[in-house]
Amino acid sequence: MKNYLAPLFVFCVALLVYAKQKQGDNFTSNNGTVGSKDDHFDFMVFTQQWPEAFRMQTGPEVSIPKNVTGWTIHGVWPSQTKKEAPNFCNNTWHFNESVIHDLMPQLSLYWPNLLKTNNLWDHEWTKHGTCAAPLPALHGEHNYFATGLRLNAKYNITEMLATNNITPSADKAYAYKDVEGAIRKNVNNMSFVMQCYYDKKAKKQYISQVMLCLDKQFGLLECDKYLSEGDLCWTTETIQYPPFQYGYN
Repeated sequence: MKNYLAPLFVFCVALLVYAKQKQGDNFTSNNGTVGSKDDHFDFMVFTQQWPEAFRMQTGPEVSIPKNVTGWTIHGVWPSQTKKEAPNFCNNTWHFNESVIHDLMPQLSLYWPNLLKTNNLWDHEWTKHGTCAAPLPALHGEHNYFATGLRLNAKYNITEMLATNNITPSADKAYAYKDVEGAIRKNVNNMSFVMQCYYDKKAKKQYISQVMLCLDKQFGLLECDKYLSEGDLCWTTETIQYPPFQYGYN
């Protein structure tokens, strides 16, 4: 029996070492390059949100800064077709706020932290930014957030709606086709995702997010070929565009 134990022990050790090596291959390296784990992405989703709808949906833990007056960035998300992936690609590449210190004035206006108990920048970098590293324009914290700000300036939902006389109102509701059309004509007639929060008590839907799909050169793509998202606005219902209620902060 003892003659078999030694070879068996050696085999088990070798198997364990092989498994560890494979596991190591499955994670991104410390410099953000992607290993064999399926952290590739096919396109990007640039998501903007309407803070008041987020506050209505989420509750008192949301605080809208008083310097914020329009649509804000939720994130730039490297994505795989029809999947919510990749995420959290490098757990050793920690968020460092000092790296984006020069961007803070813009971030506080256009990519603010809305949750009192959560740092949105930390979350977006850790979950999505680390996955964007293979793309030079998004490699590293500063590039990631600076690119998000540039996209926000280029695809300004606040202006798209306002130039079509769609502005925040406590009373007025807008036809779905008018809201959708105001955005579509500014994104080369490409399909995009428009999400709404539905208030069951009020029986109204409130526009909450707009998602644009981009290729790796930041050109627009047809979202309906890539995304299948929930909480879509009902096409048969009017859309509420509520003004900010800073008094709830």
